[in-house]
Amino acid sequence: MKFSETIKENFILLLGIGLFVYSLFNFSSDKYCGTGGGLSPFPPCTNPATFYYYDNLTLILLVIGAILITIGLLKIKSNERKN
Repeated sequence: MKFSETIKENFILLLGIGLFVYSLFNFSSDKYCGTGGGLSPFPPCTNPATFYYYDNLTLILLVIGAILITIGLLKIKSNERKN
C-alpha cells in the first residue's frame, strides 16, 4: 500500500472523530419559565427549568462525523485484508 493512501485513510478517520466529538459536546441550553408559559430571557422566572438541545447544524456535523468514521474504518479494514 502506498504511503499517501495510508495518510488519506487516517486523515478521514481523524476528521470524522474530530467532527463527531466536537458536535457531541456542542449542545445549547435555554431556560423555560413554567408559570409564565413560554421562553423568557429575563431573570424574574418563578419556576425556571433548564433544557439542553442540539441545533440543526450540530446534528448534521454529528452525522457527517459518524459517516466519516465508518468510511475510514472500512477502508483501513479492507486494506488490512489485502495485505
